[in-house]
Amino acid sequence: MEDARGYFEFLSRLGLTKHIGSMEATRQLLELTRIQPGQLVLDVGCGAGATPVFLARDLRCEVVAVDLLPGMIKQARQRAAATGVGKSVALAAADARRLPFPDGTFDAVMMESLNVFFEEKVKAIREYARVTKRGGYVGMTEMTWLAEPSPEKKAYYRQTVYADSLQADEWLSLLKEAGLKDVEGHAEAVDMAQEARGRIERYGCSGIAHVLLNVLRTILKDRSSRAFLGSVTRSMPRDMMEDTGYGVYAGRVI
Repeated sequence: MEDARGYFEFLSRLGLTKHIGSMEATRQLLELTRIQPGQLVLDVGCGAGATPVFLARDLRCEVVAVDLLPGMIKQARQRAAATGVGKSVALAAADARRLPFPDGTFDAVMMESLNVFFEEKVKAIREYARVTKRGGYVGMTEMTWLAEPSPEKKAYYRQTVYADSLQADEWLSLLKEAGLKDVEGHAEAVDMAQEARGRIERYGCSGIAHVLLNVLRTILKDRSSRAFLGSVTRSMPRDMMEDTGYGVYAGRVI
């Protein structure tokens, strides 16, 4: 996770949170976690705040959201205020592996595109379960290999964004190993048209324009960001997306 901090800071400069599966994956996750209006929900690794706003505005939930980077928290707070849900979204900088909440605080805990960055994935999932009420659900969306990837593809993700993904059965096994019950989930291929629509729905046309402007500014002004983008582009295997999908997984705390 510490190695990936530079990647997260790069996304923070862009004002972007990268979730494979986009809004379709988020909706599927909400179904698996049985989140209902009025519940207290924790969003771990909230990034720029699009999902906490969606939970508060569209589902009428009370939301607590945490992220490792203060810059992401600042953007999430601004987004919540701008959409009129600032009073329903509490935000704080925190490490997902050491959550600053008492046991059994939340009705549901969710995270999107987070656990690929942890070496001790089961330990992190146990921490999410610790702060979830009995009977509540822990759920996640994660990049998922649809077939056993080549060593080249695994190395690409580890060396560029420090991510270590799994296949669907491996993600499900981790939830069970962490002590969750009634574990369920599935993986799907990435639909690029769906991804594009989901980005627009998540950020709005003006938000996407703002991100693109930030990309241009970052490339022009920040040498390290240019180097990072160059290394990601040059080293990407040509068939990268053939085995790459997203998965949606959840289990119940007992």
